Amino acid sequence: MQTFSQRADQLAEVLKQMEMQADESQLFALGYIIPQLTLVAEYVEPEDDFDTCFTRWLHQVFTDDGMNNEDQQEILQIWQAAQIKAQ
Repeated sequence: MQTFSQRADQLAEVLKQMEMQADESQLFALGYIIPQLTLVAEYVEPEDDFDTCFTRWLHQVFTDDGMNNEDQQEILQIWQAAQIKAQ
């Protein structure tokens, strides 16, 4: 089983690969999610499940940033795709 930081590193690598292959329309979401992942990996107390922790973090920062639903959905779709690719 991966540690919190190992999973964060794996997902960061997947997201960076996705960014290199992304359409221009996906760059906002990727540009948003990659730094958020770094923040969680570095500053959040490790939990058993990185994916659950990061999903919870995303919903909180969406609220904090006042992000519209369309952007939220785009970011969550990128996040779900990264989780699948990182399995």
